[in-house]
Amino acid sequence: MIMAQLSIVDRFRNQSPCGTKQKGSQMAHEITESDTVGIVGSTGWHGLGKNIEAGQSALQAMETVGLDWTVTEETIQTATDSRDINSHKALRRSDNQDVLNVVGINYSVVQPKTLAAIADSLAGGDNSPSVDTIGSLRGGRNIFIGLRGEDTVIGGDETYQYLLLANGYGDGRPLRIHPTCTRVVCANTFGGSTADAHLGYTWRHTAGLSLRVEEVQDALRQWRDRLRIIKSEGDTLAALDVNSERVSAIMVAVYEATTGIKIPTNPTTPVEQRRLIRATDAISYMQKVFDTERSQGSKPSVWLAANSTTNWIQHVHGRLDGEDRAASCVLGAKAVDTARAMRIALTVGTA
Repeated sequence: MIMAQLSIVDRFRNQSPCGTKQKGSQMAHEITESDTVGIVGSTGWHGLGKNIEAGQSALQAMETVGLDWTVTEETIQTATDSRDINSHKALRRSDNQDVLNVVGINYSVVQPKTLAAIADSLAGGDNSPSVDTIGSLRGGRNIFIGLRGEDTVIGGDETYQYLLLANGYGDGRPLRIHPTCTRVVCANTFGGSTADAHLGYTWRHTAGLSLRVEEVQDALRQWRDRLRIIKSEGDTLAALDVNSERVSAIMVAVYEATTGIKIPTNPTTPVEQRRLIRATDAISYMQKVFDTERSQGSKPSVWLAANSTTNWIQHVHGRLDGEDRAASCVLGAKAVDTARAMRIALTVGTA
């Protein structure tokens, strides 16, 4: 009986997401034929999104893009003798009858419309976030709603901030509500946003799942508080003038902290020579970004130097392929390095 249970559970889990066929074996966006994504003012980099009107409620946007389906819970049975498996149940989409996943019997389902209702409780009114993106991924296994707050200027640069509500069905995916700088429109950006999950709240789909109003509202407060902190730090960095020596010191400090490698000043071995070459290339990249921004009218400041280092972190450092890149996004290494670079810039810039 145990073997039969394992067999039936594995059979459901190994099924392609919702029985749909993806266009390509390793699509970066993971938007299948049964998924839908809505984006205010855009169709997304993948061109698969639906342009939705600004100002819609989450429930309205959900109906507009066709996400207003429900998740049903069904008993599963052994394949050989049709006995009920009491330890697990199947989750099925109501619109196309595709199986989303097989989960433990105590798994608590949060419906897509429930997530929309939570989003609408946070949106609306003056200075409140509004729906910016909404959609599903992997055949409905992931649902997300991105709320966008008022645009603000940090360090002289226009900045966009988002509050993400994300839910998953099975595979250990929790419900989470947290601030993020990432505009979620696909699997890549969805994965990257997890780096900010610690800034909000996460709920596991246990039998005792309870979304308390005060916790949801606190996620919104944390979002606003984080934005105020970022703005304060950014404005502080932008007000600090720098000379070429201090810019170089910031870049060196960020490089050494990010890589964990001390730059050798007098290399005597092949290893040290390679380290010096890599460091020189990295700092040259940062300097080029700094000089380019300065030539376009940006003020030479600690803020500009810091952004030059984070540009390298986000676009060059740790460039990986395939699964390694996805793991890096999920673990949030780049987000951690970016935050550390800003702290280093502040320390070195005020020394």
